Parts: sequence; structure tokens; C-alpha cells
Amino acid sequence: QRHGTARIGVLFGPVMVVWFLVLGALGVYGIMQSPEVLKAVNPAWGLNFFIIHPGIGVAILGAVVLALTGAEALYADMGHFGRKPISRAWFILVLPALLLNYFGQGALVLGNPETVRNPFYLLAP
Repeated sequence: QRHGTARIGVLFGPVMVVWFLVLGALGVYGIMQSPEVLKAVNPAWGLNFFIIHPGIGVAILGAVVLALTGAEALYADMGHFGRKPISRAWFILVLPALLLNYFGQGALVLGNPETVRNPFYLLAP
């Protein structure tokens, strides 16, 4: 590319940091509204769901596998940035922000089941 990825990264990096910080903050806000969502960390809840709803459980497991395949994009970035910066960014910023946001979305749906149609956008006040 004519301008190089370094020049784009100067702007893109801070924008992404703000994006993930906002995602995490929105997740914390949602968790504070319905903290019982944190019970989902207990694997017994997932196992119980599979026992009670085996058909839906398999479909949800398929969605989880699809979500994990998105991590493949990280390998493309590793070729450009290297393993250490990608690993640090993932474990220090991205993973915590996404987990908080996912739990916040779950808390939103627990508090108001009608929000299941679009919890990501409805999480923002």
C-alpha cells in the first residue's frame, strides 16, 4: 500500500482501544443491572441446559464454534505484528472487554427477555 499500514495503525489502534473499552464499560453496566448473570460461569448451568434442551443445545454449541472460528483472523495479524503484541492485546484488552460485554448482554436479556432480538445495540443506554 502506498501509505503503509503503519500510518493507518496510528489512527486505527487508538480507535480500537476506545472501542473495546466502551464495550467493556457497557458490559459492566449491564452486569450491574442483573448480577445474577455471573452464575453462568458455573458449568453446571450449561450441562443442565443440554440435558433439558438437547436439540437447542446442539444448535447453540454450533454457534459457539462459529464464534471461535473468528479467532482465525488473529493468525493473519500475527504474521504482520508478531505473536507478543497480538497476545498482549488479546489477553489484556480484547478478551476481558468481550467477556464483560457478553455477560452484560446476557444480563440485559435476563432482566428484559424482549431484548433478545438485539442485545448488543440495546445494551447501550
